Amino acid sequence: MDKIKILYVIDYLTTGGGTENQLKALISHLDRERFEPFLVTLAPMKGWDGLPTYHDPGCEHICLGLRKIKHPKTIIDILRLSRLIKKRKFHIVQTFFVDANIIGVISGLLGGCRSRVVSRRDLGFWYTPPLLSFLNRVNRLARYFLVNSEAVKEAVMEHEKIEVEKIRVIRNGVFDMPDENRSKMRKADIGVPGDAPFVGIVANLREVKRIDNFIRVAAALRHDNTHFMVIGVGPLKEDLLRQAREAYIGHRFHITHTLDNIYDYIKLFDVGVLTSDSEGLSNTLIEYQLSGIPAIAFDVGGNNEVIEQGNTGFLIKHGDLDEMRSKIDILLDDEDLRARLGHKARDIARARFAGERMIKETAEFYEMIAGRR
Repeated sequence: MDKIKILYVIDYLTTGGGTENQLKALISHLDRERFEPFLVTLAPMKGWDGLPTYHDPGCEHICLGLRKIKHPKTIIDILRLSRLIKKRKFHIVQTFFVDANIIGVISGLLGGCRSRVVSRRDLGFWYTPPLLSFLNRVNRLARYFLVNSEAVKEAVMEHEKIEVEKIRVIRNGVFDMPDENRSKMRKADIGVPGDAPFVGIVANLREVKRIDNFIRVAAALRHDNTHFMVIGVGPLKEDLLRQAREAYIGHRFHITHTLDNIYDYIKLFDVGVLTSDSEGLSNTLIEYQLSGIPAIAFDVGGNNEVIEQGNTGFLIKHGDLDEMRSKIDILLDDEDLRARLGHKARDIARARFAGERMIKETAEFYEMIAGRR
């Protein structure tokens, strides 16, 4: 039987982004005896973060060179892409992010591809009434929606008015599992005293991640020798450093970025925190758990599909900074509690978020919508 040909359409494929990394892993691990992936990116690089694109996405790839969707050239790109779909006879077109959603779904329809799949991986913090109105019209042209959590499924049903039978939930998967030993790195290597409590957050420096709230919590902790680290990039770096200085924790507040050894950093944390206003299924929380670190996060989106309350970490009512501070202090006081939650978190995450499980479920989904099952 012929291979199932899949065209992925995404705005860009920069290193370091959660959605981009999940797509890269999917492309790399699909069985080439059964599937033939092809990637189309709209733009060569995301603007504010300056991160490079993947040099080798793992499959055949073209870039349309589109800079903004509201441009006369967009019509030409849609027609160009639809001709490619028709010529290559793709069985499935799957899109990621809003611009790629619009261009990919319309091109898939014009190119004669029946299985048009829209991916949603967040709660739609970017929704605006005009955009939703337009998306709802485009969404009628899609046949399936692939989401990564039950929370995203509910959001898509509520805001984008998608029927439940069109939606499939497949949770994120991780292939780069850390070993169970402690970090090869030491606190002193990154400017943190070896005996200091250490609390960290992995998040891009964007407003939705609310790292400003992380700083407020950090400044109020009872343990006034605690050091703090943010691992991420983004446009708010200087504003956050200024806020930390004004809160008198500037000398204990660090911002860095890494792509290659994220687990070496996380394993140094005593507690992992997430202060986002909105999350689909947080890769950060999964990384904390795989590193054996107890996590504390606001109870938003799919966070409760990662953290088991009191068993692997703590979920806090959204915006309750006092309760978050209290839970961090409790964990910093109790090394045995941290170890117990961390060990449990690692065991659960290794089973729940295994990359092999994600690939298996995705492959079965592709075979079903392509008529092979």
